[in-house]
Amino acid sequence: MALIGPALAAAALGCHSATPAGAPVAAAPGNATLSRLVAEAARPAGARAALPDLSLSRVQRAADSARARLSELATIRAETLSHQEQLSLELLKWAATRTTWEPELYWYSFEILPAISPLRSVAASLAAAPIGTAAERSAYLELLKNVGGVIDGTREKMVGQAARQIVVPREQIGNSLPYLKSFAVPAASSPFAPSAQRLGSVPEADRAGFAARAAGVIDSVLVAKMSALIRYAETELAPKAPNAVGIGQYPAGKEAYRILVKRETTLEVTPEEVHDIGLRAVAEINARMQRVRDSLGFKGTKAEFHEQLRRDPQFYVKTPAEVGRRLMSYIERIEPRMPEYFSVSPKSPYGVRRLDPALEPSMTYGYYNWGATKDSSGYYNFNGSDLDRRSLLVAGPIAFHELVPGHHFQINLARENESLPSFRRFTSHAGYTEGWGEYSSSVVAAEMGMYRDAYEIYGRLVFDAFFAVRLVVDTGMNYYGWSRPRAWPT
Repeated sequence: MALIGPALAAAALGCHSATPAGAPVAAAPGNATLSRLVAEAARPAGARAALPDLSLSRVQRAADSARARLSELATIRAETLSHQEQLSLELLKWAATRTTWEPELYWYSFEILPAISPLRSVAASLAAAPIGTAAERSAYLELLKNVGGVIDGTREKMVGQAARQIVVPREQIGNSLPYLKSFAVPAASSPFAPSAQRLGSVPEADRAGFAARAAGVIDSVLVAKMSALIRYAETELAPKAPNAVGIGQYPAGKEAYRILVKRETTLEVTPEEVHDIGLRAVAEINARMQRVRDSLGFKGTKAEFHEQLRRDPQFYVKTPAEVGRRLMSYIERIEPRMPEYFSVSPKSPYGVRRLDPALEPSMTYGYYNWGATKDSSGYYNFNGSDLDRRSLLVAGPIAFHELVPGHHFQINLARENESLPSFRRFTSHAGYTEGWGEYSSSVVAAEMGMYRDAYEIYGRLVFDAFFAVRLVVDTGMNYYGWSRPRAWPT
C-alpha cells in the first residue's frame, strides 16, 4: 500500500546496482552547486549525539534556509546529471520542500506520545556518545545536562499548544503517563544513565567518580524536570483534554492534515483519495480472506472464523521469551533462501527483544530500531504484554516486515553503502520504509514460499488488513471527524 515517487523509492533502497561499491557519488564537472548542497546535507560525524531543539524558532529558521536551498536547486539542470546525481537532486528538493511545511505543522505534533517522543532518541544519543577518554566523559556530562532543555522544551510546547486549544486527547494522555514516568526515576534505573557495560570502558580509577557525577545530574536535575512535566500533563492538560480524537478537531487541523498526507506519501494525494484507496483495499482483502476460509471448508461468517482463531491455542504463548523464539523461527525459515533472491545483504546483525514495558500500552506491535553504532545490532522490539490476548497469527508477517527482508535489510543496505552521500544513507521516508517492509513481507516472502499453510496465508491477509484499515481509520478520525467507536466498532 506504499505511495511514493520512483526517485525517492530508488534512493531509499540504496541503489547498490547503480554505482560500483566503494565508488563515491560526486557531482559532474560544473555542478558545483549540487556538490556543495550534497556536502551541506551530509550527516556530520557524531550527529546522533545531538539533542533535539523543539522550539518554533528553530523550525522557522530551518524553513527559511530550505526555501533558499530550493531556489538554488532550481538552477540545476537535471539532464546534465548522472542517474545517481539526479536522485540526490530529487531527494534534496523533497527534503527542502518538507522542511518548508514544518512551521504549519509545528503545533500538531505531541511530543509526550511515546511513538514520537524525543526522549527515546535522547536516550539513544546518550548511549551512542563515547565515554572512554576524559574529554569524552566531560562532553557526555554536558550532553546529559542539556537533556533538561529537551524536557523543558517539551513542556513549553505543550503550554503553547494548550493556549491554541490544541490538547492531546484524554485517552492518549493516560496512555502516555507510564512512558513519561519511566524517565522520572533515579539514576540507578534511569534510561539516561550510562549502563554498567558502558562504564566498563572508563578507566577504573575514574569510573566511580564519573558515574556519581552522571547520577547527580539525573537525580538533582532531570528527575525534577520530568516530574514537573508529568504534573503539568496530569493537572493542567488532562482537565482540558478532549474526548474526541484526530487533528481535524483543532483550529486549522484539517488543513494541517492535508499537508501531512502529502508529506507521508510523498505524492500529491488528498485525504479523500487515501480514504478511498483504503476502502478498495479492504474490500479486496476481505474477498481474499473469504477464499482462504472456503479452502478450509469453513461455513460460518468472517466474525465466527476470527473468534475461532482467537480461541486457537496454537497462536498463543505464555512468556515474552517464547514470543521472541516464535518470531525468530520465521527468520530462521527465510534465511537459507535469501541468497537466491538477493545478491547483496547487510552486514549488520539483527535480532528481537522485548519492548520497554512502559511503551507497551501505547503500541500495538512494536518497532524496529537500528544500532546506535556502525557495528551494533538492529532489533525488532516486540510487545510482550497481555500474552493471553496477543495472538501470534501474524508473527511471520511481522518478522519478515521488521527484519528480513524488511526494515533491517533495507535500512542497513543503505547505511552500509558508503558509495552514497551521507544524507542518503541515513535519510528515512516513511512511505518508502513502510512500503518496503510490506512489499518484502507480502510479495517477496510469499514468492519465497514462506507462508506454508492456509492459516499462515490468512495471517498475512490479517496483516494486510491492518495496514489497509489504517488508511480508512486514519483519514476517518483525523479528517472526517470519526469517533473512536466508529473507527473501532465492537
